[in-house]
Amino acid sequence: MENILIAEHIRSYTPEAGPVSLAIAAGEWWYLQGRGEECNALFEMLTGLRRPEEGAVTLLGQDLYALKERERAAFRRDHLGAIPRKSGFVPELTLLEQVRLPMVLAGLSQEEIKGRIRKNAFDYLPLHDLYNPAKRCSQRTRALAGLLRALVMEPPMIICNAPFDHLNRKDAMLVWQEVQEVLMEDMAFVYLSSAPAPGNIPWTEIQQISGR
Repeated sequence: MENILIAEHIRSYTPEAGPVSLAIAAGEWWYLQGRGEECNALFEMLTGLRRPEEGAVTLLGQDLYALKERERAAFRRDHLGAIPRKSGFVPELTLLEQVRLPMVLAGLSQEEIKGRIRKNAFDYLPLHDLYNPAKRCSQRTRALAGLLRALVMEPPMIICNAPFDHLNRKDAMLVWQEVQEVLMEDMAFVYLSSAPAPGNIPWTEIQQISGR
């Protein structure tokens, strides 16, 4: 299968992370395990937020860091679902407002936005949660909504920086079950974490990224 993302010997020195090389194809699920600061740095390098001090990152054949900052931001928005350690939601805004945001920024029509929300959110989030401010929703709901916000742009790849690690065991199990339901078969999925890989997940690869 064709690789969606290729990282060639990428490395950061502040904090120290890498060197790491990856070649991730459509439909593959990778679990990258390392120290928290390593995961943070690697997440930023893989998602176009931090230029590696060594190496290169290619997404869909495009060198991410050959793009200018605005071009890279638009390319990330349209082709990559990046989910930070926490949901990244503004506490006072409703989940619906925040799920809509990437589509509004991309200039999608109101009809297309409504269709994608129906497809990606209504079946997985209760209606009252969609209209609640994020601060009133449970951690489990915010974690799942963060994934759904990435999915509405229908990217070929999702990269997560441990957004489910803070959940209690029961909620984490439920969210992981829902993850397997909502991700498309040809979508690549990468999860970075300092915790052991959860069982009962069809990981293609579990890789240690810690250099120590």
